[in-house]
Amino acid sequence: MDNIGLDPTFSPSPRRTGLRSWITRMGLGAFAISLIVHIIFALIAIFFLYKWIYPPPEKLDEFIPGGGGGTGGETLHKVQQQKRMMNNTAVSKRISSTSTTALFSLPDSSDEMMDPGLPMEAGGLGSGGGSGGGKGKGTGTGTGGGSGPGFGPGNSFGSLIPTIMRGRCSDSERLSMLRQAGGTPEVEAAVKKSLQWLKGRQNPDGSWGKAHAPAMTGLVLLCYLGHCENTQSLEYGENVSKGISYLINVSLKNNGRMAADLTGNGYVYEHAIATYALSEALTFSRNLQFPIPELEPAVVKAANIIIAGQASGGGWDYLYKVSTRNDLSVAGWQMQALKAAKASGVKLDGLDRTISKATGWLSRVAYVGDGRFAYSDTTPHPAMTAVGALCLQQWGKGSSKPVNGAVRLIMDGLKLREKANPKIDPFAPLYSMQYNSPNADLYAWYYAVQVMRNADGKEWDATNKAILADILPAQNSDGSFKPEAGGGPLTHNGGTSGAGGSRDIYLQTLNTLILEVYYRFLPTSAGGSRLSGLDDLR
Repeated sequence: MDNIGLDPTFSPSPRRTGLRSWITRMGLGAFAISLIVHIIFALIAIFFLYKWIYPPPEKLDEFIPGGGGGTGGETLHKVQQQKRMMNNTAVSKRISSTSTTALFSLPDSSDEMMDPGLPMEAGGLGSGGGSGGGKGKGTGTGTGGGSGPGFGPGNSFGSLIPTIMRGRCSDSERLSMLRQAGGTPEVEAAVKKSLQWLKGRQNPDGSWGKAHAPAMTGLVLLCYLGHCENTQSLEYGENVSKGISYLINVSLKNNGRMAADLTGNGYVYEHAIATYALSEALTFSRNLQFPIPELEPAVVKAANIIIAGQASGGGWDYLYKVSTRNDLSVAGWQMQALKAAKASGVKLDGLDRTISKATGWLSRVAYVGDGRFAYSDTTPHPAMTAVGALCLQQWGKGSSKPVNGAVRLIMDGLKLREKANPKIDPFAPLYSMQYNSPNADLYAWYYAVQVMRNADGKEWDATNKAILADILPAQNSDGSFKPEAGGGPLTHNGGTSGAGGSRDIYLQTLNTLILEVYYRFLPTSAGGSRLSGLDDLR
């Protein structure tokens, strides 16, 4: 067809297609094209260089606690070992109840106990080596010495629990605190032997003891938790899980009340001891983020029963009767239990008012002067000296006149170890802490060693010597303890009605808790006096 009307000299440019056409439209020149190509190659090179030279570290996800320096490779290995154990469902079973009538049992696998919605703190790469306790933050150096890389998660799970309880969660920290407080490695060895002995005495339903099982189970759990043996413990996790499950089942069956006999005088003691144990278990559960179903409601119900059952004068009476009788032996366990419940983070209506009434009664009524506290109303009792003093220490009254008087009286008792016939307060012999003395009373000593640990100084030095000289040698080769000459732990047995068939468990737990005093709670300075480590727990 003819090109009608077109210039015969016109020749159309060749059509550009593909990449050349896109480049022409974008107006890019040769330099721009070269620059783009170089950038692309540079990015590819950086990607592969990073991937090959800096491989990602082994993922520790939820098992790395926050904090800086730590114990290095040893702790890292333990954490990895813990994770491997928990990922192995054949090993991580936590069957907590074998009873067909049980209302509650923990999940079969510990993986089911993990709450994926709970955020975990990222692990810092602190530079502290040696035996650092993981107390640094971010890239902090921790407390350890040496110049190692410190690529460890502090002191493993201990870094996640409250600072004051953290010392119990690392072998190196425990030994360090033992040495600092004048203890020896033999103390730690004795605790471990005792825990092993208790492991073999657990009943099929998860309890301990043949009588007053809720109280005995609570005391045993306090021993395990005092050594940081929780539901995820490699050695004792199943025992702890079954014990917690047993107490929760008792609570569920009795609308929050925990005792073998809800009509006897021992009920208030059993309930408080069980509350104390479940509260500590909840603290570990919250901070280690291994949720235990029904645990928090059980703690709240139990603590509210204690609050509602306070006697009109500020103490507590048998059966939680709101009466005019105030029994300091009863009150001692209630105030410990409430302190532990508060430490766990639960919200309790009326707690401050309850404690204000209780400490007021202790200071103005139960304390009768010269280091003495009354057992009931105005009747003084030697063992109550330590009970009253510890309760006041735990609730912020560590520098008060009653506490100072009690510390002096206990110290007088310890001086008996060095003097044959000193002129001394007749209440003092109870606190000589001589295992083979007719005045021996483990119930009083359980409180006294905590009082003196908080007092620190020469008072604690004298107490430490007594522990090393009398409590430690009282352990048998199988881990059990000999009954003390004062008639076993029944001189003032804390309301367990002679302990019944649980005498051996009661004896064992009181001795063990005494030996754990070095690291179970870390005393803190306040106004020149030492207060209970629980005061730092919120």
